[in-house]
Amino acid sequence: MTDDPQRPECRHWIGAEQRHCRAGEGIRQYIPGSRCPDHTPSALLGKPETQPGPGWPIFREETP
Repeated sequence: MTDDPQRPECRHWIGAEQRHCRAGEGIRQYIPGSRCPDHTPSALLGKPETQPGPGWPIFREETP
């Protein structure tokens, strides 16, 4: 494992192999940690990934 923030790794634990995935492509941050596309919460449940939404509503103002 590297703690280099410039190169995130998938932190999914592969129990059968007794190791972390450590893939470095397509990493996204989730509540359980950094995950590659194969180990996202939706992928582990066999569901399709949620599509990104439109973002903040226009009437919402950023707080200083």
